[in-house]
Amino acid sequence: MHEVSIAAAIARTVAEAVDGARVESVEVVVGALSGVVGSALEFAWDVVTADTPLTGSTLVVVQVEATVFCPTCQCVVAPELGLLCPDCGELCGDLRSGRELEIRSARLREAAVSDA
Repeated sequence: MHEVSIAAAIARTVAEAVDGARVESVEVVVGALSGVVGSALEFAWDVVTADTPLTGSTLVVVQVEATVFCPTCQCVVAPELGLLCPDCGELCGDLRSGRELEIRSARLREAAVSDA
């Protein structure tokens, strides 16, 4: 389950970027062809963020479908079986989306305001 090491890398990257601030949520983009299982990544998040500034934060996984450019139809489509255009059946090798694995954002917790 390589999602544990991916979750750990995301957590390290976010922790370094926020420099100790408490994190409420982290949003990541996961492409359909990335080889990453979103639910496994979410499960691993709770494990790798325990006892860190990210403890209690939520990992929000945004799934991105695979799309290809069809040279025959001159459009970007979600392929059917393999990389075939659903409209004309042409094999399309120009992958436009689906391999993403990116940190999109991190939402920080608001600091408590005291009346001191």
